[in-house]
Amino acid sequence: MNDIKNWLKLTTTKNIGRAKAKKLIDLFGKPMNFLGDNACVLKDVDFLSSSIKNELANDTYNFDWQKISDLILKYDIKFISILDDNYPKLLNNIYAPPLFLFYRGNWNIDIFRKCIAIVGTRKASAYGQIMTKNIGSELARSGFTIVSGLAYGIDTLAHFSAVENNMPTIAVMGTGCDQIYPGRNQGLADKILEDGLLISEYIPGSKPEKWNFPNRNRLISGLSLGTFVIEGSKKSGALLTSKFALEQNRDVFALPGDINREESKGPNYLIKLGAKIVTCSQDILEEYDLVPVIKDKVFPKLNKEENFIYNLILDNKPEIHFDDLFVKSKLSIGELSMMLLSLELKSVIKNIPGNKIVAMY
Repeated sequence: MNDIKNWLKLTTTKNIGRAKAKKLIDLFGKPMNFLGDNACVLKDVDFLSSSIKNELANDTYNFDWQKISDLILKYDIKFISILDDNYPKLLNNIYAPPLFLFYRGNWNIDIFRKCIAIVGTRKASAYGQIMTKNIGSELARSGFTIVSGLAYGIDTLAHFSAVENNMPTIAVMGTGCDQIYPGRNQGLADKILEDGLLISEYIPGSKPEKWNFPNRNRLISGLSLGTFVIEGSKKSGALLTSKFALEQNRDVFALPGDINREESKGPNYLIKLGAKIVTCSQDILEEYDLVPVIKDKVFPKLNKEENFIYNLILDNKPEIHFDDLFVKSKLSIGELSMMLLSLELKSVIKNIPGNKIVAMY
């Protein structure tokens, strides 16, 4: 708790700003090393005014610590700083990363290894809803952590596409992570917490302010390898998220839509600018050399020879090189190639770059 209090003291100090606070962290490490009685180390720091130095040295606070600490305990809110080993590496690489995050859920660094942002309008069309659920579900089953903003519409459906498949998802909030906004998504938030995370750079108790949400969008894209825009106008928050993604040197994907619909103008505009067109999950998965995981489909009947080859591929998951399979199968190249073609036509295997084969079931 004292660690959290010190970080809040630093970031809420008048006129300190994120840039100066980050410089101090780079110079001295944790805030406790230069706050209060330890503020004497700041005497030669030339980018701080005397008033800032005095405020960092005193014992006054610009926040209600009792209220904040009560919320932390009530909602089991946890804290991670940019100095911690488990701070997401992708997020640390963006311009002006948050110095700390509050979160609810079980933090596991693995959840951040392969994230994809799915964003869009609050007023999703039937087409947008269907595509979000279908593509989101396949991305989640294929190993992506879906990142979105817990808003109505596309965000809600993106999170649902993960939780309905018992896969983790991350909701980046524009409020304190104790404040579920919109309130109707309380049930969704509870489901997210089973395997995923609610995270926020805002202090517990922070209400939904309109300027918070554009700011949090940089975290949605910053956590992710790429941002997939489903629907949204050219002035929407989804387009702002894609702008952040471009600035962060991340991939941008867009769902083509009806040119006569306002909510299709955003993704269609992105496609004009060079965003990759997405009509199915494979369009995203192939960018990362991944294959979709098939679910709820009847496994096709295989003959004895096909079953033998398929089991060899399964035994060597996640992938096997053609040459290795040739040696293990003891078939001729022609015979093996025919077996693989038959299995691929039955959609139980797939060839991927590097002359490798993966099982689809």
